Amino acid sequence: MVTISCDGCGEEKPEGKTTEWILGYDLQVEAPNAVQRSIRFLDRWDDRRVLELGAIHLCSQECRDKYVAKTRAA
Repeated sequence: MVTISCDGCGEEKPEGKTTEWILGYDLQVEAPNAVQRSIRFLDRWDDRRVLELGAIHLCSQECRDKYVAKTRAA
């Protein structure tokens, strides 16, 4: 069994609860002379995609906003 936790605050996702949780991807591509980072959010939770490369899991809109702000500052 896989335990999903929020990448913003660390809260664990209760089994079967998908209403507020946000699934997205934070991908970084490195080339010899540049680094490109892309954050994308899905419009709905998809259990089949939670373990894909670069997947991020956020428990609320507030955690999403904090995650994006933190990423922009980096």
